[in-house]
Formats: sequence, structure tokens, C-alpha cells
Amino acid sequence: MENEIIKIKSDIEDVLDAFALVRNTKCALLDHWLGASFELSSRDWETLEEKRLLLVEEGDFWNEEELKMHFLAFLFDVAKLDEKGKIKLFFERPMAAVINHYEINVVCDAMLATPKGIGKPKHPYFFLQEFAEGQMLLAMLVSQVENADNQPVYGCWLQGRNWIFTTLHETNYCISKQFDVSKVEDLTAVVYALKHLKEIILKQIEMTKKT
Repeated sequence: MENEIIKIKSDIEDVLDAFALVRNTKCALLDHWLGASFELSSRDWETLEEKRLLLVEEGDFWNEEELKMHFLAFLFDVAKLDEKGKIKLFFERPMAAVINHYEINVVCDAMLATPKGIGKPKHPYFFLQEFAEGQMLLAMLVSQVENADNQPVYGCWLQGRNWIFTTLHETNYCISKQFDVSKVEDLTAVVYALKHLKEIILKQIEMTKKT
């Protein structure tokens, strides 16, 4: 039936097909995001190396919650992502919407969003998902529709030690190479990407205020 609501699975192939998305490996938006570098304090470097070595030693045996507690939380802390009243890091938040007759229900492992009040996400910008590209992309699609600002949405999904960054703008879905965070160079690049993301989000917020 024409108006039938379809529950979509989170398989990445199904998501790409259902929403007619183009999956690219090169785009200027993603290159800009991942092209920045920053100065880190000696304390930050010490924390990153301590957690990198822990990941190398124990990471293969962690479940999703252990990965968050033992590793991700420290990376987010080094990146200093929160900005009071503008950007807040949320975990395990549900998102739901019906888009083009497809019913989407997803729980976001982590997201960066402008908060509504103190403890509720209002305007999401970035999603991180462990082991689930399709779920991450579904959350990005919900955000794209609900934000309704024609601004890019940012994402990342993890495959073990490997991080893959993504951008979604209109129907252009772009993915990066894999960054192996057990290696110093790639771990550094991931932290730079997170710090640059904060700058990008703050600029989007300012642009929105002016329109």
C-alpha cells in the first residue's frame, strides 16, 4: 500500500538503498574535517599513551560498555568536547522518526548535541556507534530531517580498534579510511578530528543564529 509504514533494518546496504544515498570515499567536507591539527598538553599526551597501551593489551577482550569506560571516555575528555549551553556529550539516547514511509528506531551509543535544558539532546550534530555503521547512518538521517537546517551531519563507527569517520550532506554520504587507534599516529589523528569537530559545530551554531 502507498502509505504503508515499513520498519527498516539497520543493515547498511538496506539503509543506502532505501534512502537512495551515494556512498563516497572522497569529499571536500570530510577532508576539511580530518585535515586539522592541534596542540596538546603533556598531560593529554600521557593520558593518550596510557590508554593506547591499555587498548593494545586488553581491548580485544572488552565489551561495548568496557570500551566506553576504559577508552572512549578518556578520548572525549582529552578532546574537551562540551561547551556549556551549546554542545553536550550524550550516551545511549534513543531516536525515532518516520522518513519516506520508513520507520526508524535507533539507540545512539554516543552523540554530540545542543542540549535542551540540562539533560536532554535537542539538536544533534555527531553520532558515534560501535560496530554498527547502519545504525549510525540511521541516526544521522533522523537528525538531518529533524534539524531541517541543510547543514552536514557528522558520524563515526568503530570496528574494533579501527575508527571510520563519516559525513552526510543531502544524499552524499562519505566515509574516511580506517584509523587504527592502537597506533600513535592514527590515535592522534582521531583526537584532532574530535577537537576540530567541536570548532565546526560551534560555527554551525553561530551560522544558525544569524539566519
